[in-house]
Amino acid sequence: MLVNLEQIKVTDRIRKDFGDIQELADDIKENGLINPPVVTPDTYELIAGERRLKAMKLLGYSQIEVRPMSVKDAEHQLNLEISENETRKDFSKKERIDYARRLERIEKVKAQKREKGGIEINPSEDFPKGRTSDIVASKLGIGSGKQYEKEKYIADNANPTLLSQWDKGDISTHAAYVKLKKEKEELESTIRRLKSQPP
Repeated sequence: MLVNLEQIKVTDRIRKDFGDIQELADDIKENGLINPPVVTPDTYELIAGERRLKAMKLLGYSQIEVRPMSVKDAEHQLNLEISENETRKDFSKKERIDYARRLERIEKVKAQKREKGGIEINPSEDFPKGRTSDIVASKLGIGSGKQYEKEKYIADNANPTLLSQWDKGDISTHAAYVKLKKEKEELESTIRRLKSQPP
């Protein structure tokens, strides 16, 4: 299905680091667009393929071949974006946490629906049992909810250098978390000491 590039709606995406778009554009120029971006059939909202979209714009195309795909709900669309993109270019850990936060919001809505219904639901893929953070951690394959909370803390508080080290695996999640916690405690201690000193 051929559509105008301007028709494709790009909303808030997980992917922030697009890598080398020029390299992808050169490949498309030489080999063609092998895998078209995926969009919703009615509104042309982008599900997957923002890097390819950017590469086509860089090449000066005004139209692009797309693959329409219906989505069941917000979680289905989110899962399509993450799974489709992971095969193209790995997400950074910070991007994975962005995905996890969105998944967490969806899981909280599911939990509220279960509570409002007032019925015991047997655990299943659609309605897993347990704390939301544990469910999200399980879906991400990062262990426990505690591990997920640590990763969120790092994503929120680490400077770019530490984020890069963490992303490359040069520092473990636990070590990065402990380092940031220690820095925060030292800063708070310094602030308390300065406030207690007479003017």
